[in-house]
Amino acid sequence: AEYYYEFLSLHSLDKGIMADPTINIPLLGTVPHKASVVQVGFPCLRKQDGVAAFEVNVIIMNSEGNIILQTPQNAIFFKTCQQAECPGGCRNGGFCNERHVCECPDGFYGPHCEKALCVPRCMNGGLCITPGLCICPPGFYGINCNKANCTTTCFNGGTCFYLGKCICPSGYEGDQCEISKCHQPCRNEGKCTGKNKCKCSKGYQGDLCSKPVCEPGCGLYGTCVEPNKCQCKEGWHGRHCNKRYGASSLSALRPAGSKHRQHMPSPKRAEERHVPLESNYIW
Repeated sequence: AEYYYEFLSLHSLDKGIMADPTINIPLLGTVPHKASVVQVGFPCLRKQDGVAAFEVNVIIMNSEGNIILQTPQNAIFFKTCQQAECPGGCRNGGFCNERHVCECPDGFYGPHCEKALCVPRCMNGGLCITPGLCICPPGFYGINCNKANCTTTCFNGGTCFYLGKCICPSGYEGDQCEISKCHQPCRNEGKCTGKNKCKCSKGYQGDLCSKPVCEPGCGLYGTCVEPNKCQCKEGWHGRHCNKRYGASSLSALRPAGSKHRQHMPSPKRAEERHVPLESNYIW
């Protein structure tokens, strides 16, 4: 079977220290059936000490053009160019001063200017290779490798932070945050915030958020049945069930000199006079 190779990239990332790598064979050709030597050159430039970063990307294809082997994507290699001025050399455009110490350009630091400064810093094992550029490990992406390539759905507000892993909010657990820590569900749109702890929405209270809240309350003669809605006992009415039917008439002053007690009309007579009776419910 015939196999073919192709060099897709021979590129120096520090051309002030080293030129692009060179090879002694064509960029595209047939893989020999016998072992042979391929020479790759790394030409250092000037008298500048340094460690140059470079890329070499090569693929191997079968006769149908399908890629069967290739160098890792985004792989970075390094070459030290030493002129005996700064031991270890200066990388990333740093230069060796008269004191034989590397002076680094903005965005790099370290004894050999070998460390790049990424703000924000690379997360989840990402490698900062040049200021502001992170190489992310498999499963992560984003400007600083802060996002995961997730195949798992996280429920109830959970956040995927790694392949198949969810960070769950308080009140939930499980691989996908699908298990509530509240053995009985919180009612009336309440949220589980811990083991058997509910955070109630406005207008409700209680362990399960099952009790409505009426403010300032329904008093001694009413029951709160919905948020700010009282159901009054028979004979009482008003928003807070603090008004009694007929109380104003019974307490009315009698005319001066009168010896006769005023009587309230019976409900039947009131009905005959087309006086509507009030409801015990507040809507």
